[in-house]
Amino acid sequence: MKFNLFICTILIISSIGCSSSDENNETPTDNNPKNIMFIGGTNEYYAINSQNGQLKWVFSVLNGRFQYSTAFYSNNVLYVGCTDSYLYAIDASKGTLLWKFKTNEAIESSVYVYNNTVFFGSDDDNFYALNTATGELKWKYTAGFNVSSSPVVSGDIVYFASDDGYVYALEQGSGALKWKYYTGSIFNSSSSSIVGNNLYIGNRNGNIYNINKNTGQLNWEKQLGSSVEYSSPTILDGYLYVTDKNALYKMDAVTGNIIWQSYNSGNYSSSPFVNENYITVNSSSGNLTVIDKQTGNTRWQKTIYSNSAEAVSTDGTVFIGGGGSNYVYAFSENDGTEKWRFPMKAVTTSAPVIINKDGKVVYPSKSGGRD
Repeated sequence: MKFNLFICTILIISSIGCSSSDENNETPTDNNPKNIMFIGGTNEYYAINSQNGQLKWVFSVLNGRFQYSTAFYSNNVLYVGCTDSYLYAIDASKGTLLWKFKTNEAIESSVYVYNNTVFFGSDDDNFYALNTATGELKWKYTAGFNVSSSPVVSGDIVYFASDDGYVYALEQGSGALKWKYYTGSIFNSSSSSIVGNNLYIGNRNGNIYNINKNTGQLNWEKQLGSSVEYSSPTILDGYLYVTDKNALYKMDAVTGNIIWQSYNSGNYSSSPFVNENYITVNSSSGNLTVIDKQTGNTRWQKTIYSNSAEAVSTDGTVFIGGGGSNYVYAFSENDGTEKWRFPMKAVTTSAPVIINKDGKVVYPSKSGGRD
């Protein structure tokens, strides 16, 4: 699908004064803002105070949704894709446009920024590398179908998957193909997580793959119960966490053996967010569920009609868009007590990006497991 050119409008409300590769963590600095949520909706992208739910600014476009692409924060700039086919660079303090880059179709892939380069995929079947400062194209690589799965960088290589069934490894400086691995089915929004030399990803055929990131050789694959195309694996402390339609799985990341699985009659429909305490996951029935990661038992559950929205949990708080309820919520991670809610103008299934009280950037698992 193609979108018409639009007029950008900015509303300035005020100014802003777990898993994967150890190479990909954001380092908190004194220059980072603190206590802020970035999240997208229909036609608008928001900055919200994460402690009290007060709006800081909103960036608006005429046509397009910010509901699929998760933003990347780097040096006070937010980089995020939109269904209007544009990649936007937005000043994170003011919500003003710095530059935009047009592709030929919607952008559902999340964004990854590394070495002064913005990496992302588009539904036009291309994977792009742009200059962070100017938005100028460095290179692009054409896959066989949509690239809605999100990229991750490790070492000198950028990795992504396409709905042509391949996982790709490209030289990040030139876009030259290093290797590709065929899995036989689409990935949709399932994205790679990398730990050490291992790349983990799932797809529609219900398999989880462990691929050597250097050679593209398969280490192991594990068949689960149904499609994994809407869930990105999260790796923490030697375990892999992922959902298919019916269950949340805890697996040994080295062997692929299942430790436990937690069933859900409401159908899981998001990546699990895993931290040192709990697993937070969402279902298509509208339930947000927080689960004990040692046992797989449910700690608490809320019905917020979240419509497959992704959660992020930090500072003892679960942040999530309410989907059909048209709110963004903050809940106590411990017991589910609502801390605040912020009204949105439309359905919100975008994944939040949080800069927490310590200035650390916390991303959802769907963005390639960067935390």
